[in-house]
Formats: sequence, C-alpha cells, structure tokens
Amino acid sequence: MTSKVSSKKVLIIDGYNMIHRCRFQWSGYQKTKDTGPADGEFQIVYNFFRVLRSTIDQFSPDVVYFPLDGKPAARLLADPNYKGNRTVDTSDPEVVKYWESFHRQKRVIISALQKDYPVITVYHPDQECDDLVQYIIDYHHVDDEVVVISSDTDFIQLLNKHPDTVRLYNPISKEYRPNTEYDYVSWKAMVGDKADNIPGVRGVGKKTASTILATAGALDERLKNDKFRKSYEKSYSLIKFIDLKDEESRIIITKSMLDMASITDDFESMGFNSMLSESSIDKYEKTFINL
Repeated sequence: MTSKVSSKKVLIIDGYNMIHRCRFQWSGYQKTKDTGPADGEFQIVYNFFRVLRSTIDQFSPDVVYFPLDGKPAARLLADPNYKGNRTVDTSDPEVVKYWESFHRQKRVIISALQKDYPVITVYHPDQECDDLVQYIIDYHHVDDEVVVISSDTDFIQLLNKHPDTVRLYNPISKEYRPNTEYDYVSWKAMVGDKADNIPGVRGVGKKTASTILATAGALDERLKNDKFRKSYEKSYSLIKFIDLKDEESRIIITKSMLDMASITDDFESMGFNSMLSESSIDKYEKTFINL
C-alpha cells in the first residue's frame, strides 16, 4: 500500500492589490482620495518588501505566486466602459506626480521580484490577475492547499469552485472570508460592482439578489424577462473568471534563485537602513531560502 503524497502549501498573492495597499503602510494620513501617504521616493517599495516578508512568515508556504495584471482585452471588448471609472485627476500636478511615482515604484518592485526572489510571477499581456489566479489553481495546484491573499471579493468564486482546498484571506480584516451558499458570480452579476464599473441589474439590491438565489426557480423565472437577462448575462460575463487553458502559450512564468547580495545592494541604494543590519538580513534570508 502506497502512502498518499502530501499536498503543497501554496500562497497566491494578488500582486497589484498588495502593492496598492502598501501606499498606506507605516506612515501619515491620506492627503486626498487620489493619493496615499506613502509618497517618499521608495516608500512604497520599502513597505512592500516588509509586507511580503511578514506575509510569507505568517503562512509558511512551500511555493509563492505573484500574478500580474495584463490588459483586460476580452472584458473591454464586451464592455468598453469596464473599469472606466478608474481615472486620475490630471489637472492637479501633485496628483499626477504622485501616480507617476507609484507606477515607477511598482516597476521597481516587479523587477526586483523577477530578478532576485524565488517568487513565481505569472503574466499574460491580455488577461487580468484574477484569471491567472484561477489558472494557477486549476492547472497547477488543484489538489494542493491554496491560500489567496486579497481584499477583492471576486475571489469568492474560487471558494465556490474549490471549497475543500482554497481559502481567501483578507489582509485588511486579517480574517478568512467565508464561502457562500449561493453562486457568488450570479449574486454579484445582479448586484453589480462599482469598483469595476459593472452596473448589475437595475432595481436588484443585495437582499433581493440573495432572496432570488435562495428561492428554487426564482432566477430562471427572472431570466425570462429580456431586460433582466441581458443585463445579468453581460455582468456575469465580466465578473466570472476566464478559463486560460487555451492561452497557456502566452502565459509568462518567471522564477529566479534567491540572490541576497543583489537584494542587499538594492536595499542600500534605496536607503532601507533598518533592513540592513546583520540580524535583519539574516532573518530576511530565512524567510525566502526554502521557497
């Protein structure tokens, strides 16, 4: 009798979600709705690599993924207004300067991860991070223990799909999100998603959507209405993750060996003095060395 091979502990970090959160770590106040307090030359980079290390220490995974956003080509084709509400006030030079700094620091973070860290970055030029997370689970770790780190509730659909193996950790509340008894994509298709500029179905709120899904045959009955069906189906297609099996040839996967000498040089050049003591660097290395 052969023993069952133990599953891996897989950590999937919603990459841009973590970088955006690092705009607000360890300093000051939010100056305006368009800027966070982390406005030093490398403040976001500093925050990020502290958060990355503490996150990996917290979950002790065997492997870490960091999927990146590409252009949401299919969703934009279905709805040119998808995420069209995410605009920057270009009339304010201070806001423009802040976001230029943010995107520069984001590039520094991604470059360092791909160059010096044993973290697996995954990228498709025409697909979003969310779809890549599903791809990683479905085609690389379907039987493994997976924790997804994100404040984005869209990942609840992965709990619906893989209730026994996938957990979703909200880094803001520091709690795991519960699974839903209903199909989360159907619920959100009715409710909509303001963050992504998805309107949902007119006149259907959270309670009504929950009632519809809890009542046998209620959704099918609603779908007989042409206006309801068209609105629902459009929103459903925008919210549901895309199966990327046929897109594998365009998915770019990168993983490097841990290079502490390069990491130390980068920290020195960016002035991360608190992370450069011998004890701090030793602890930093121990976090990543077994990935």
